[in-house]
Amino acid sequence: MKTDNTPMFVHSARPNLAVERIAAILEVEWGISGSLVDVGGDRDQNLVVTTAAGTSYLLKIGQPDETHGVLDMQLAALRHAAHQDPGLGIPPVIPKCNGEYLHALPADAGGRWLLRVFGYVAGKPIGTGPRPPALLREIGSTMARLDRALAGFFHPDAGHELLWDIRQIPALRPCALDIVDGGQRDRILRILDEFTETVLPRLGGLRSQVIHADATFENILMAGDPPAITGVIDFGDVMHGPLVQELAVAMADTTSGLDMPWQAACEVAAGFDERLPLEGEEPALLWDLARARLALTVSVLASRAAHRAEGAGSMESDMIAYQDQLDAFDAVGRNRAFLELRRTLRLPEPVTVGGSDTETETARLVARRDERLMPGLALFYPEAPFHAVRGEGMWLFDADGTPHLDCYNNVPHVGHCHPHVSNAVARQTRALNTNTRYVYDSVLEYADRLAERCPGELSSVMFVNSGSEANDLAWRMARTWSGHGGALVTAGAYHGVTEAIGALSPYDAGEDFHHPHVARITPPAGDGRGADEYAADIDRAIDELTSAGYGIAATMIDSTLASDGILDAPAGWLETLFARVRAAGGLCIADEVQAGFGRLGTEWGFEALGAIPDIVTLGKPAANGYPLGAVVTTPAIMKMFAERTDFFSTFGGNPVACNAGLAVLDVLDRDGLRAAAAEVGGYLKERLSALGTRYEAIGEVRGRGLFLGVEVVTDRGSREPAPEATARVALAMRRAGVLVGIEGPHANVLKIRPPLVCERTHADVLVGALDRALRPG
Repeated sequence: MKTDNTPMFVHSARPNLAVERIAAILEVEWGISGSLVDVGGDRDQNLVVTTAAGTSYLLKIGQPDETHGVLDMQLAALRHAAHQDPGLGIPPVIPKCNGEYLHALPADAGGRWLLRVFGYVAGKPIGTGPRPPALLREIGSTMARLDRALAGFFHPDAGHELLWDIRQIPALRPCALDIVDGGQRDRILRILDEFTETVLPRLGGLRSQVIHADATFENILMAGDPPAITGVIDFGDVMHGPLVQELAVAMADTTSGLDMPWQAACEVAAGFDERLPLEGEEPALLWDLARARLALTVSVLASRAAHRAEGAGSMESDMIAYQDQLDAFDAVGRNRAFLELRRTLRLPEPVTVGGSDTETETARLVARRDERLMPGLALFYPEAPFHAVRGEGMWLFDADGTPHLDCYNNVPHVGHCHPHVSNAVARQTRALNTNTRYVYDSVLEYADRLAERCPGELSSVMFVNSGSEANDLAWRMARTWSGHGGALVTAGAYHGVTEAIGALSPYDAGEDFHHPHVARITPPAGDGRGADEYAADIDRAIDELTSAGYGIAATMIDSTLASDGILDAPAGWLETLFARVRAAGGLCIADEVQAGFGRLGTEWGFEALGAIPDIVTLGKPAANGYPLGAVVTTPAIMKMFAERTDFFSTFGGNPVACNAGLAVLDVLDRDGLRAAAAEVGGYLKERLSALGTRYEAIGEVRGRGLFLGVEVVTDRGSREPAPEATARVALAMRRAGVLVGIEGPHANVLKIRPPLVCERTHADVLVGALDRALRPG
């Protein structure tokens, strides 16, 4: 390896100008005089200047071969960052008497030295002493703050080649050949080669900007007790590069000497992430980047020790410290390092494509559920639990990265992790989240937009956190308004988990249902009977409640009739029910937790059934997965309830939830998803019905829009429910990569309820999977 002209100043000796000569130049060019002390440096000669008045400056003299453009870029970056964030503690650049920032001095061996002067920043380097977690987080936060200040900076020389840039590892690999210890040399070469092959190609797709790139324990200053960061110095390595490289350098170079340096590095990452959130692949590469930085440093120091007599002993001492740091990082290993980082940053569970045994990991998680969560907490597909780690649009991805078409979940109403909704949540979370005891805009805007979508007098809104809470509040309103205590629900109804609403949910109670204030009516079976033929049963239920002294406070109806088996009500059925309940003094509550926001191809499910309620309850899909529920009713009902009851929900209608809800409405309107649900749902129902003509196991296809049910029976003639076959079909579809649910009092209805971004191609995938699952053998 050629030692004299190796690029990027690997072996060049730093300048060593006489202090007297520098003092004269300083006084003539800058008008500054005082005592000078040489404080060393990597490739620059650095001198601290102290005036008679006690003011301190730092004078730097660069290498003779350094270009004016690169140094001009460094000084411009300093000035830009200081202007953008004056409180960062960045050294001010001191201009010469003529206003210029650089002074050229002819070098003895040709070329010229470039001098520049900086104001002094208070504080001392953080060094290698104790660094509590709070200080480590502040280190990360400070570097993120600096990068935010540099984000808009541009200079044509920012892309220069730099010795300590880990992207230069292929060019600097020969430096590692100078490591004396053969085992250490081979190890460093393996690290460098692995980085070049597997990590370097991925850096081009990451966020890039001008960064400081040298957050070492010498360049971060602190003061006070407890210590706090006071400044960042030495902009000699400023460059344009991957943003995450800034953090990797800080994680590698500010945590050495600590008992558990990787855990300390995770604290640095947490501070950075809180101020400038990491994105995409950045977190997964941090261990590799920090490790490569350490390996590069060991290589360069070894080469300098071998080829430069000056300071060789110091280099060997530093090299040992960096090797120890590298040993500590390697002892943790990539997988455990990322696990600890993920836990510290609270990152989502990662996809482990080609990684560990995901079946074993899933089994371990199921065992932990059984130990820590409520016994018997149901899992979909208990024979093959679905270990979900990521969602996107219509797709859920399991732990090994396999995509599954999600045709069941109605919570991600506009698609899993919709970017517009996710951004709305993230931005509002960083700005404000509080409760409705304070005044803020989003809760009113969301209430306005809900009221605009509701017919008639439905215009007063109250927010809660879930569909169960919304139904509980609606039930309280109905009892307050009517003065009665009786409820009328369908025989298989499900409306929520609170104690009061659990009593209105007889879906799995059978003969054990013992709530005398609740009367059950026969749900419309879609068997050809008209609405009038159900009137007698409705009257019977109302008479029962009246005779028992409860009267009728309300009927609560899910217009999808989902837990009853996803039934198709005849025209006029809901209108008939509402008319009779109102005549008996009760209110009509539409539980729109499943049917609302366009799922049935109409704005609300009750509109599809041709009736208008007195109260509407909303939940599940309202905020695409963020907890949000609402009750919409008439001003008269809301006013009476408010006069007679003191109701408040701490989290209901908080700014983050409202922003999520507003974003969902944005997407629904912008993308025309209500009309899409009608169109795609109609196409899907046609295809499922056609499939039903081929298989005796399909008794009926029911539902509207993108809420459909496929009844599975022993044969079409008897229509005898086949719950075991239903479970087998659902499991076969899950194994084929399509998720559906099971519904109905006999657990024999395949529940198809995809996000509203479902397209015809998705419908074709679903029908194809069902076709294969129904084939004999």
